[in-house]
Amino acid sequence: MKSAVVERFTKEFGSPSRENVKVKSWSLSSDVGVVLQMDQPNREYAAFVWLPYPGGDQTVPEIALEYPGEAGRHSGTYPVVGLRRGEPALKMIIRNAAELDDVAQYIRAMLTNAPRPEVKSHGDTKGTLNPLEADESSADSGSQLIDPASMPNAGPIKPRREAIPRIVQREVWQRDGGRCVECTTRERLCFDHIVPFSRGGSNSIRNLQLLCESCNLCKSNRI
Repeated sequence: MKSAVVERFTKEFGSPSRENVKVKSWSLSSDVGVVLQMDQPNREYAAFVWLPYPGGDQTVPEIALEYPGEAGRHSGTYPVVGLRRGEPALKMIIRNAAELDDVAQYIRAMLTNAPRPEVKSHGDTKGTLNPLEADESSADSGSQLIDPASMPNAGPIKPRREAIPRIVQREVWQRDGGRCVECTTRERLCFDHIVPFSRGGSNSIRNLQLLCESCNLCKSNRI
């Protein structure tokens, strides 16, 4: 998939402005840069593309993971416009040609300040990203790789509460090592909002953690 992204982006946006063993990047305007990871994932069934975080009320693609500026996942290795240290970013996980087409349209909309089109998962299960492949998130944290198949199913959705996207659940499960962050048990785990929904919390990776039912009940509605 990475080779297809390189071919498409080169055709759409010209030759990369920077290339090394880890990345190919394109500086497209004074505030829009695009980075393709070349070292991850380890196989060709997916590609990781980093984009500046959309401002205002612009839509966030369904295939994207959201990273706040302080996460630092895109800094240093990817110093292009819009993706420098301390700037929030989107990590797009592209698995097939349809998603690549959607991402190219999304980037063109960024360049013209047009409303961002929706970018949805096209459900290519043969090309689904395997979270057990080595990723910078696990390498940076030093955490043990945990089989996401052991993740619990999300509980019933309360009225007016949006479901936690499965791709966000996988990232949180991997980051926390499949254990309660309070007591380290692997039993009866759930996805807990650090800042509760009732206090304006969101379904972002940064606002989610793994807690067992006991620790979650003790926390209640506290931050």
